[in-house]
Amino acid sequence: MFTRRQFLTHTLKGSSLVALSAVVPQFVARTARAAVPGKDNILVVLEMTGGNDGLNTVIPYADDLYYKARPTLHQTKDVVLRLDDHVGLHSGMRGFRPLWEKGQLAVLQGVGYPNPQRSHFEAMDIWQSADPKGTVRTGWRGRRAHLARRPS
Repeated sequence: MFTRRQFLTHTLKGSSLVALSAVVPQFVARTARAAVPGKDNILVVLEMTGGNDGLNTVIPYADDLYYKARPTLHQTKDVVLRLDDHVGLHSGMRGFRPLWEKGQLAVLQGVGYPNPQRSHFEAMDIWQSADPKGTVRTGWRGRRAHLARRPS
């Protein structure tokens, strides 16, 4: 079983989803193999539940409040991989830097949905179903895969 760190390390070294086909759902691996290089946009969804710390993944290194709020946990300005004059990536994410420089990586911060409930568990249900009203009980990725298998 891979740890999150091992998964990211292997992903970044190979820079290929196909290389991980043994640990990803087969429909995802088949989709990646079928894509013509340079012709399709591919959305990679990486959900890191548990110990992922968003503020130490995409670091607001230019904000003094970040350092005040995290006196022992912060990443220092000299080790942050700067993306712009305000934010940077954790130093352990060096493999993402070439993608950023080629314009193949985007960072989206502050993504949310209307009327948040402030419940972690309800939020996870909403993110996984893509249904802020809570009426759908299946995940958006599964629904998308099901639609992709239907004959045209």
